Amino acid sequence: QELFGSTGSSLITLLKVVTGGIDWGEVSKPLFQHVSAFASGVLLLYIGFAVLVLLNLVTGLFVDGAMKLSRSDKEVELLEMADALFKKEEGCSTRITLEEFQSRSSTAGMKKFFEALEISKARADDMFHLIDRDNAGVLSVEELVAGGLMLQGPAKAIDLA
Repeated sequence: QELFGSTGSSLITLLKVVTGGIDWGEVSKPLFQHVSAFASGVLLLYIGFAVLVLLNLVTGLFVDGAMKLSRSDKEVELLEMADALFKKEEGCSTRITLEEFQSRSSTAGMKKFFEALEISKARADDMFHLIDRDNAGVLSVEELVAGGLMLQGPAKAIDLA
């Protein structure tokens, strides 16, 4: 009666069972003895479901956080690589023309850049044109890196086709 006497006390009991405020055996045993085995079984299913949901939620949050950190680290790494590849005199914004991009595409630095983006060198021109939305034939280093990152995973296969 104390644990499930009203709707409010039932909700508090269920919350305590899932969060560890009450041992689930202390709740399940009286249900089994005084109400029914079915009610006890429903409680156990509720506990199992709630714990799995909670574990999946926590795991998802950790994985999401790790993915964001990984993407951020990769973006910083790619920006540094692209800055080193297309460095110009101090104070000027770094702009990359298609001709510069093509002429440097066979260098070791560009090979590493393409490997980091998981894009084959053969598709480099396609990547440049896809990122260059205004067809000006010029990209900033930031546009090149951001566009390259957008072409990660399934989007790469569709967009470069």
